[in-house]
Amino acid sequence: MLSRDLEEGGKSKPRVIIYSGKGGTGKTTISSSTAVALARQNKRVLIMSSDPAHSLSDVFDTQIGRNEPQQIEKNLYGLEVDTIYELKKNMSGFQKFVSSSYKNQGIDSGMASELTTQPGLDEIFALSRLVDEANSGKWDAVVLDTSPTGNTLRLLAYPEIIIGGNMGKQFFKLYKSMSSLARPMSKNSIPDEEFFNEVNVLLKQMEDINQFILSPEVTFRLVLNPEKLSILETKRAYTFVHLYGINIDGIVINKILPTSKTVGEYFEFWADLHSKYLMEIDNSFYPTPVFRCQLQRTEPIGPDALYDVSQLVFGETLPDKIFYSGKNFWIESKKGTQSGEHREILCIRIPFLKEVEDVAIERMGTDIVVTIDRAQRIITLPRALYSLEMESYVREDDVLKLIFKEIPVEKEEMELNVNKNVLNKLRSLRKMRL
Repeated sequence: MLSRDLEEGGKSKPRVIIYSGKGGTGKTTISSSTAVALARQNKRVLIMSSDPAHSLSDVFDTQIGRNEPQQIEKNLYGLEVDTIYELKKNMSGFQKFVSSSYKNQGIDSGMASELTTQPGLDEIFALSRLVDEANSGKWDAVVLDTSPTGNTLRLLAYPEIIIGGNMGKQFFKLYKSMSSLARPMSKNSIPDEEFFNEVNVLLKQMEDINQFILSPEVTFRLVLNPEKLSILETKRAYTFVHLYGINIDGIVINKILPTSKTVGEYFEFWADLHSKYLMEIDNSFYPTPVFRCQLQRTEPIGPDALYDVSQLVFGETLPDKIFYSGKNFWIESKKGTQSGEHREILCIRIPFLKEVEDVAIERMGTDIVVTIDRAQRIITLPRALYSLEMESYVREDDVLKLIFKEIPVEKEEMELNVNKNVLNKLRSLRKMRL
């Protein structure tokens, strides 16, 4: 899916804000302060954590539920997603098959049980729980505090990797059919119907997640510190998130040292360095709005201190406002000046594309695989481009342009003849067998 869908049927949906950033930048503080500020404006708010090393309980200085949302203060509820609980609730048949497969290979039953928690499932169930809570009708806003950037990018990529585009769906259907035929004749572990039913539900959840994160009311915000490594990682995340068509409506710079000359020579050096990086951040992420928060004199622990942080970051503006909305995918039409041939151009906005060394594009049926350095995405093409041939691609500033053209008539006829020849050979072989 390329575009951000509008609300269906005018039904009001909760505002969803996803915070991410390099470890230690203070994203839990910023996300929690956002939730407190909204709750104190009489909005019912859920603050969630998908980080395996949860710290919401620490920052609010109270115990927070892991299975069901727990009230923190008036209008504000918290949830630290327990992925083991979510796995048992949703994928017991999957666990049973994987565990038995490991046991058949001679692996100890205890170890086999531990190995059933497959890589990536924690990210999937965290997103799935986010979708469930957002669609529950209980909340005016949901704020998600994610794990450090690397895990968050994996969290966004896994749904699409598992679905595998249209080709992946077809392969799964074929595998299911073959398994049902082979099961009565094989002594080896072959998945049963419960396994396939649960995986089907999982695939449906992945599609729901893909659609959900592209909704207009869902935005991403990146938290960073004014330091070189933090800026570099945030740039990579900024590029990756845009590649997935998700709207980033804000950048929050946290832990800025004050420029006062009374802090001593040691801290004056760091304050001056921060000032230099602040200018770089403003220029790098334009036109996305940038918010700033200075390093506080005390640790912001508890709802009142977190509310003060929200005032420093957002001022009097409600933090659930969509501060920026940019277009990441669009199609342009072009007619050649000499040949007169028509071209359709799929445009993908990729921030910092000029700094990227390796770009690779591969078409697989109705999907294209876009690789930007170490980031990869499978994009299902709009139907308007299904019957067209990808001719080439070019980079123009921060826009990657994929150029499509109509397939020449002679080439279509040749492909048709090839298909007819293959079909005739198959018919001949079938007659010989009969």
